[in-house]
Amino acid sequence: MKKLILWLLMVVLFVAVLLGGTVGAIYYMTDEGDMPAETATFGGVALENVGYEWDVPVLGGVVYKNYYEPSTLTVQQLGDLGSERPELVLPDWVSQADLTLTAPDGTVAYQGDAAGYADFAYTQNGQYTLSLTLRQLSTDKPAKPIGWYLYQASFTVQFEPKVELSKTRAAQGDAVAILLTGVLGDGTPQAETDLGTIRFHPVSGGWMGYLGIPYNCAGGGTIHITCGDTAVDVELTVTSTNYPSVVSQASEPATAAANEEYRNAIWPLYETSAENKLWSGAFTAPSAGSVAVEYGTIYLVDGTRDGQATGLTYDAPEGSDVVSPQAGVVDYAGTLQLTGGTVVIDHGCGVKSYLFGLGEVSVQRGQTVQAGELVGKAAADHDLIYEIRIANKSVDPALAIKGQSGLQYRENLSS
Repeated sequence: MKKLILWLLMVVLFVAVLLGGTVGAIYYMTDEGDMPAETATFGGVALENVGYEWDVPVLGGVVYKNYYEPSTLTVQQLGDLGSERPELVLPDWVSQADLTLTAPDGTVAYQGDAAGYADFAYTQNGQYTLSLTLRQLSTDKPAKPIGWYLYQASFTVQFEPKVELSKTRAAQGDAVAILLTGVLGDGTPQAETDLGTIRFHPVSGGWMGYLGIPYNCAGGGTIHITCGDTAVDVELTVTSTNYPSVVSQASEPATAAANEEYRNAIWPLYETSAENKLWSGAFTAPSAGSVAVEYGTIYLVDGTRDGQATGLTYDAPEGSDVVSPQAGVVDYAGTLQLTGGTVVIDHGCGVKSYLFGLGEVSVQRGQTVQAGELVGKAAADHDLIYEIRIANKSVDPALAIKGQSGLQYRENLSS
C-alpha cells in the first residue's frame, strides 16, 4: 500500500512538473505580438499608440501575462489633412472607444464614444488635438487579450465649401443631386433657387439634397446655398427633352368639388417630408403591366394640345397588384373623386411617390412600407398612374426605375 501511495505521489508530481513546464514555456513564448493589432487610422494615417496595458491570456483565460507601457505626453503629428473631413477607422476588436477632440481655440469640440464622431460637425478651421483610447473588454471564450491603447495626435483642417452636382447639364424630367461638402457648423443648409425646393440631409462628409427638373422647366439657373457663415453658388443648365405626343379623347371636365377635394388632400403634401433619406437603390415599377403612356407625353385632342403626362400610365389589368416603388412611409391613403384610389408614399428628403387610379387601397396613413410591398389593386374605371415628385416638381419615374436618376447618386455616402 505504501509503495502504491508513493507511486501515485510521484505520478502527481511528474504531471505537475510537466504542466508547470508547459505553462512556463507558453508563458515565455507569449510576447507583445499577441496583443491586438493596431489598425486605427485617422484621415488615412495610421495612429501610433503612446501607452498601453494588456493582459494576454496564456492558458485558457486562467493565467494572463501583463504588458504595460506607461502613457507619455507624445503627440503624433498628422499634419495638414486638407479640406476633406478626416475619417476615423477603428479595428474590429474594439469593445469601447473614447474620443476627445480639442478645437483650435482650446475648447472641447467633441467628447464621447468614437462612434459619435460620424455625426460631429467641424465649426473651426485650424489645428485640433485628438485623444483616443481603444479598449477590448471581452469575456468571450476562448479568452482574448484585455486592455487598452492610448493615442494622441495633432492635425490641421482647412475646410472650403464645395458643391457637386450629379449633373451640371440636366435634361427635363431628371432629378439632380446636390452634394455640399467642406462647410463649417452643424446647421442644415438652405437653398435658394427658382428651379424648385431642395431639402438637405446629412451624409458622410457633408449634406445631400435633391432637385426635380419637370418637363416644363427651361434654361436652368443659379442655386444659392447657405450653411452658417458659408455661402456658395452653382449653376445648373437644363436641356430640352423631345417628348412624344398621343391623340386622346376629350374627357369630361372634373367638377369644382372634385378639384377642391384633390387640392386639399394632395397639395399640402408637397410642403412636408421626412428629413432623412428612406430609399436605397433603384425604384421598383408599381405594376407588372406595360407602360401605356410615358412621362412627358403630350396629349392632343382634335389637334390641340390638352395637357402633358406628369407620370407613367400603366396598362394594369383590373385587380392586379400595385406595389410600393420604394421604402417609405404612407403619407396619404384613400379615395378621391378625381384620382380614385390614391396612395402617396414619402421616401424622405422631399421625394414622394404618388399612385393614382387604384380600385382597392390596402395600406393606411403612417404605415411603413418596403419596396415591392403590396399597397393596393388596380381598377377597371381608372388608369393606374405613377408620379415621382420632389416637393411639387414631377420627374420621370422611368429613370429612377432604371437606377439612372440623380436619386441614386453617390449612395455610398452613408447618413
